[in-house]
Amino acid sequence: MQNESGYFRTAMRRTTTAVKVLLVGLLVMLVSAGTIFAASQGGSQGSTKKGVTIQTTPASRTVDQGDTVTYSVALTSANGFSGTVTPTVSGLPASTTAVFAPASVTLGSGKAATVVLTVATSATTPNGKADLTLSTTAGDSQAAAVVVQLFVQAAKKTFSISGNLGQLLTPGSTLPLNPSFANPNNKTLALSNLSVTIAGITRTQAAVAAGLPCTMADYVVTNYSGGYPLTLPVGPSTLSNLKSSSAVWPKITMLDTALNQDGCKGATLQLAYSAVGEGN
Repeated sequence: MQNESGYFRTAMRRTTTAVKVLLVGLLVMLVSAGTIFAASQGGSQGSTKKGVTIQTTPASRTVDQGDTVTYSVALTSANGFSGTVTPTVSGLPASTTAVFAPASVTLGSGKAATVVLTVATSATTPNGKADLTLSTTAGDSQAAAVVVQLFVQAAKKTFSISGNLGQLLTPGSTLPLNPSFANPNNKTLALSNLSVTIAGITRTQAAVAAGLPCTMADYVVTNYSGGYPLTLPVGPSTLSNLKSSSAVWPKITMLDTALNQDGCKGATLQLAYSAVGEGN
């Protein structure tokens, strides 16, 4: 029994020893596999081929039709490259142009340079998102492409309206308004909902000192009653230029009331115009 018991203990020790050796063997194999994997990664990412890397700022831009935007493009020598670098861009939407300034740069080993990409849209550039691909030709090597976004949106059709009566209003009188328009867009606008309101009244200092009132109740505004749309050409124009009859122009009337209206003598009316313009 003692021999058997001793044999049993010996067998257990040997078995335990074998397991430990087996585990150590597994650890060695795992470490070796990890080392090989890391080397494989380093071989694919850390290329020693000479070339150029590209970085852009910002990654996306939004532009109205007809306007321009810029991107800053940093070009950096990689792995000892030196020579002339020419950036290129592809993926521009229709009716859009692009130019780099400068068109090319010369890099020394480990050096960097920045160029500016200017993208110019037109009134006919389609709305939506475009992916622009930036790359470079540097000697015999091609840099990895970088993609930036360009979001084109419909241009805001801005214009301005101004105008005054040109004569003094007196109680009971009505004067027409011939508003002036300024259309800075590169296309005509279809104008609608033209209106004018009295935004404020500034009395003379004498009227203010004497406490003489002048209020909106002393005036009546008659808005434009002609047909729509009004075709607004590029540049300056007036209602009379648009061949609109003075009978349908906006008008300002000063009422003749039973109240004392001396506070309105020499008063200045602030007029506010509004309209809606749509491009063709």
